[in-house]
Amino acid sequence: MHTVRARLTTIWRRVTWFVNGVVGANKYQQYLAHHRRHGCGEPLTEREFWRAEYDRQGRQISSRCC
Repeated sequence: MHTVRARLTTIWRRVTWFVNGVVGANKYQQYLAHHRRHGCGEPLTEREFWRAEYDRQGRQISSRCC
């Protein structure tokens, strides 16, 4: 029973990791990892990051579907 639960947990983590990557939900974590590696000042808060990301996407016409 323990191995089945462990396998299901592993599968669930992999699926959520993949889905988060596809929809872009992990962009902030990637930003923080990049910031830690290169350390250029204080990182943006998550709210500031998403606001800047949406502003950037809005300026790029090619990023829109419609």
